[in-house]
Amino acid sequence: MMGLHAPTLVLAGILSTALQALALAYVWFGHFRDRAVAELFYGATATAIGVMLAFARPHLDPIFTHVLANMLITGGQACVAFAIGRFVNRPVPASIVIVVPIIVGIAIAYFHYVQPRLDIRIAAYSLGVAVGSGITAALLLGATPAGPLRNTHWPVGFLYLLQTALAILRTAWVLMDNPSQDLFDSARLQVIWFSQAIILINLSTLGLVLMITQRPRLDLDRQVNYDLLTGALNRPGFERSAEAEWSRAVRHDIHLSLLMIDLDRFKAVSGAVGGPAGDAWLKAFTEMLRGLLRREDLLCRIRDEEFVILLPQTPFEAGLQAAERIRRATEGLRVFHRGAEVGTTVSIGVAARTAERLELKTVIAAADRALHRAKAAGRNRVEADEGT
Repeated sequence: MMGLHAPTLVLAGILSTALQALALAYVWFGHFRDRAVAELFYGATATAIGVMLAFARPHLDPIFTHVLANMLITGGQACVAFAIGRFVNRPVPASIVIVVPIIVGIAIAYFHYVQPRLDIRIAAYSLGVAVGSGITAALLLGATPAGPLRNTHWPVGFLYLLQTALAILRTAWVLMDNPSQDLFDSARLQVIWFSQAIILINLSTLGLVLMITQRPRLDLDRQVNYDLLTGALNRPGFERSAEAEWSRAVRHDIHLSLLMIDLDRFKAVSGAVGGPAGDAWLKAFTEMLRGLLRREDLLCRIRDEEFVILLPQTPFEAGLQAAERIRRATEGLRVFHRGAEVGTTVSIGVAARTAERLELKTVIAAADRALHRAKAAGRNRVEADEGT
């Protein structure tokens, strides 16, 4: 570790940041004209220019090599955080891209021109990096559900988490009896810092490109398998997932229940208040169902006002209880959309896997029969077909 030369590592960092910017430029200009990809490119470019300026200290005025360089690097990190927020649909305030580098720039300028303190300048820069990388790590580690996205989001998130931890450690190190006279000295933590930066840049570039290229395939999968309005599974998507759950239930002889749900007179309700208000209620209804269901339960919108829910590892009695919870919750669901109040009730049919029901379609048919009995009996009720 001590044999590594900090300036050499910085040169390697310049090359890495330049390659990162070029890779993202290629992806953006050549393949994915997406705002988040553009913002990732801007962040990488700002970081690359900042690192180049910082290394040009013997040749340029400190206003460029100290102040502007650090503003560009920390602003680039903040821009990446902003882009990742857009990418995972958890918006980050755009002000972060301006506020963080301005605060860092003011601190760097003051402790260079007014009260020279290299240790505080290093601490200010490190904390600026920690803000951007910490937000990026939190977004990637905290906003991604289980599935294919997690396989790429989490590794990149952990890389940024590591950078955040090292940035905070570096801040503490320079402020605690470790006054450095040279930013590019080869003290152990400095070497670790520059080394991790190179590793992070290269690995995160790979991860970011994978994230970007993965998105269209997942979007296509979403269009094929999910209802675009509510985000619930559509019929083809449900059939594929439900058959897999059915095979597992048969193979291991475990319980499985199924609910058929019909929104009572929803077409009339939606016609009275208008389509947009009806759509708003459907979205709210689906979100309510997700709150009542487990992660492994399958929720499908099979028609405009009909839903089906498959409950793996759920006995018949537990399926009845889940149906009753849904019925009661729907009674109290009201959505206000542009002055219109929307609400309705549900009729639910419940059936479960039994020794006599050898195929999933027989359970669906049983639940559908129970649903028709619920509607015939006055709606807003739960009926069951227990079978044998």
